[in-house]
Amino acid sequence: MGRFETGSPVKFFLTGQEKLINPDSELWNTPLPSNRKNTQVKSSEDNPDTITYGDYFEAAAAFIKKNNYEIILNALSYSKQEICLEQIDEIQILLVKHGQFYHPAKVVAVALNSKIPFVLNVAVSQDGIKCSENEYLTLQRLHQEIPNDLIPFVYGYGSIISKRNNLPISMFLARWFEGYNEFHISKDPADGRNKIIVWDHINGNVFISDDHATEIYRQAAMIMTFFYNIFTFEQIFPWHHAAGDFVVKITDNKPDVKLITVRQYTSLYAIENMTDCLLADSNEVFEGLLMFLAVLSIRMRLDRLDGTGNIVWADNKAVEGTIKGFMDGILIKIESNKIPGDFNHNLIDYLLSYSKDQLMELLTIVVNSFNQSAPDIMVINKNLPRHSGELYEAIRNFLAVS
Repeated sequence: MGRFETGSPVKFFLTGQEKLINPDSELWNTPLPSNRKNTQVKSSEDNPDTITYGDYFEAAAAFIKKNNYEIILNALSYSKQEICLEQIDEIQILLVKHGQFYHPAKVVAVALNSKIPFVLNVAVSQDGIKCSENEYLTLQRLHQEIPNDLIPFVYGYGSIISKRNNLPISMFLARWFEGYNEFHISKDPADGRNKIIVWDHINGNVFISDDHATEIYRQAAMIMTFFYNIFTFEQIFPWHHAAGDFVVKITDNKPDVKLITVRQYTSLYAIENMTDCLLADSNEVFEGLLMFLAVLSIRMRLDRLDGTGNIVWADNKAVEGTIKGFMDGILIKIESNKIPGDFNHNLIDYLLSYSKDQLMELLTIVVNSFNQSAPDIMVINKNLPRHSGELYEAIRNFLAVS
């Protein structure tokens, strides 16, 4: 007999810690940091217009309990878990981290001697609240239009008003990719080289091999290309490795990559008379794909050292992985009859037609369209000439033999 018959055992934790968080905890009245770098502890008494840890956990619990736990039960049913409310022993809400838009929590339903995890993306800032509703609807749309296992499935969205100061807190429940972890560029003390390190909080952080790094970049590029609409130019944007947007799980020595956030899905270019009826060899389609590849190749190389440090530029493994993943995404579209079967051959001919100088000119135009006050612009400009040459060679080395 489940404990929900006599109460609602929703428990609060910080991830990785066993100590319960409750109203008697010192942390309860401490404001949440505004992002993962802001760890300065201040009192809510100094600024009443803040959201504290207590406000956060109370709002998360209210959301989970809403309509007799309707959303969590809906999530369990979608996850093919035949569990009713009376069979749930407790629900754990574990605050994971503090991001620019969200303070995500891992929500664990403990039932029938198993633990079923979900993610609760919680937004407390005005920008975060605006982003959360848009992301929920975008994730919902992409799953309806393109069934996939690459981005989180969503189960419910809502807004809770903080009891303490009547501030809104918005959140949505989504699939938790169990066993997947953030990865970032870090300096390996063994040889002083920058490499990808996987943040494995259970087994310990680990630097991965060059082959695994290439494979991670390949899968990330494949995911972005998979969702790119060649006719409308719609794509997932913005995204950034530094934000931990991609996660990886390494099983049997094979990396598997997922994209855990989709802030926006839109066209970055002006569309004039573009429809799904366009011919597959249309120059507009190929030009759009080349622009997409140019942006993808640059952004795939950007990260922050150890996730929060200085902007860093990935080595050439990122370029090789990007080209392979880009073409893999195109092939998936062909196999699913989204585009004609001979499309990839025409696309390859188009990409190979660009000279080294033409490619550098295009990349310069692309970078000039970026926000010039962004912190990564200096790093991009410094590395752009070399990147152009590496991208040119990668296109020829990989696509000329495809």
